[in-house]
Amino acid sequence: MGAPTDGPTTTTDPALRLSWGRSLDHLAAPERCVPQVVLDRTDVREASAPLRRLMPVLDELLTPLAEDTGLVVAVTDPCGVLLRVRGSTATRRRAEAMGFVEGADWSESAVGTNAPGTALVLRRPVTVHREQHFYPEARPWSCTAAPLLHPVTGALLGAVDLTGGDAAAGPATRALVGAAVRAARAELALALRSTQRSPAFPPAAARAPVPAPGAFLRVLGDAPPALLLGGHPVELTERHAEILLALSRSGSGLSTAELSVQLWAGRAQETTVRAEVLRLRRLLEPRGGPAIASRPYRLEAPLPSDAGRVLGLLARGSHRRALREYTGALLPRSEAPSVVALRHRVTGLLREAVLADGSAEAVREYLTLPEAADDAEAWALLLRLLPARSPARAEAVLELERLRG
Repeated sequence: MGAPTDGPTTTTDPALRLSWGRSLDHLAAPERCVPQVVLDRTDVREASAPLRRLMPVLDELLTPLAEDTGLVVAVTDPCGVLLRVRGSTATRRRAEAMGFVEGADWSESAVGTNAPGTALVLRRPVTVHREQHFYPEARPWSCTAAPLLHPVTGALLGAVDLTGGDAAAGPATRALVGAAVRAARAELALALRSTQRSPAFPPAAARAPVPAPGAFLRVLGDAPPALLLGGHPVELTERHAEILLALSRSGSGLSTAELSVQLWAGRAQETTVRAEVLRLRRLLEPRGGPAIASRPYRLEAPLPSDAGRVLGLLARGSHRRALREYTGALLPRSEAPSVVALRHRVTGLLREAVLADGSAEAVREYLTLPEAADDAEAWALLLRLLPARSPARAEAVLELERLRG
């Protein structure tokens, strides 16, 4: 815990030295690192859905080893948020003390140089020995991680990591993590081929429930949130939009206490929650809006949203279309915990997809978004992608000079 903060001097690996440089740009000092839990259990389950076919393979290859050797195996989403932590019980308890838990953000921009976060940035396997970590609390640990890439599009799906003592940084561990990632990628490729051969329409029993007729929730961008009913907007208060968004993402429903936690961080009394839901029902019922059932609160039919549509396009690899559909940050003024976490997820996945696309046109379109204006990495990528004689290079150079002071 009292390790020195001169991590780059302990390695000759130029990639880790550069990682430390990026970490200092993001976080200024190692002591400022605090892993934040950005996804609750429901969001973790939903975020894990694109990886559900891969988890059994990773469990079979890595979890027994982790349990036998005192390691933990973790899987992240493309933004570095931990979706799954398994392995030795004793090591997991120790890891929890430094914030290595499901739902926590371990991206390089959040906690600095670490194996899963840096592997996502570099898109290649990474090993980080003890003092090479940027985050002081991680320095008693070593870790090895490799990125999970889509077998067809090459898009980042997440990262696989083994963390623990020095064994987590050994050659055998690096080989095993690499083999596990290749096996998972092969499993996904096989599943994709099977899907392509399946009938165009699933059996009736397997089809998704029918959404509320003509209902669509608009929560992206600076325009007031609204519920579109048959194409006609019903303007919503921010709180009512938050409630509908939370219920639309929870198929099994939410209790009064759970809604209080998601929207008020648990500070609202049950009477306050019930009153808000009652006001929302009174707004929707005369207009033929979605019905809200009770005990637990739940929508009686699925309610699609523009945020969900963007996430769906990203999950299918339709990055360019997702960028066109994205009209701005999710409920940008909301401070509800579940909204903040989802906002982080949507913008993070969109950014990663665009930067991984490698297209100058896509990066230029991304940089027109207000939240991307100060993204130095994106401006630098655009400069590399633009042809030598492109007039847009001047703007990219000026923006980089502004951002680098």
